[in-house]
Amino acid sequence: MKKTTFILLSSIIAILCLLASIYIYMSISGKELSSAYEPKKVQRLSYDSIEMKQKITPFLTFQKNDAEEAMNFYISLFDNSKIIDIQRWGKDGPGKEGTIMHATFQLNGQQFMCSDSQPVHNWDFTPAVSNYVECEDEEEIERLFSKLSENGEVTMPLDNYGFSQKFGWIIDRFGVSWQLNLK
Repeated sequence: MKKTTFILLSSIIAILCLLASIYIYMSISGKELSSAYEPKKVQRLSYDSIEMKQKITPFLTFQKNDAEEAMNFYISLFDNSKIIDIQRWGKDGPGKEGTIMHATFQLNGQQFMCSDSQPVHNWDFTPAVSNYVECEDEEEIERLFSKLSENGEVTMPLDNYGFSQKFGWIIDRFGVSWQLNLK
């Protein structure tokens, strides 16, 4: 009987010590004791609700003085698109007068930047980096594929490749790579 009483008292003391530890932890951390046992509420944040300190913006470097033509072409293809700012080379600048020194534009709300590079580099656009577009419906993917592939190169025709119901990959006439996917 003494042994069972000792075990019972030891168990009660251990439970009291555990509860005291939880109470002290909750007091120190500023949480209420009752909240430790309540299920956590998950808050889903949209991309727009997250405050970002650093923004990553794609920058397109054109080497044939066609940045403005490309920018206007892209803006014509996507809703919610516009030119935000254009700075042009002047007559005394190193670039051809009137070409784009730096421009900022939006395609469906996504910000891009571009320029007409005055030094011609030994590199250009590569399909290793591409613009990925989630299309809402069949009409949109067909329209974008048709327009973007005009005078460009189709690297993957529109088809079901097993990872998507419809997907296509294009390098447009300016050398910029686009992946189109039907949701």
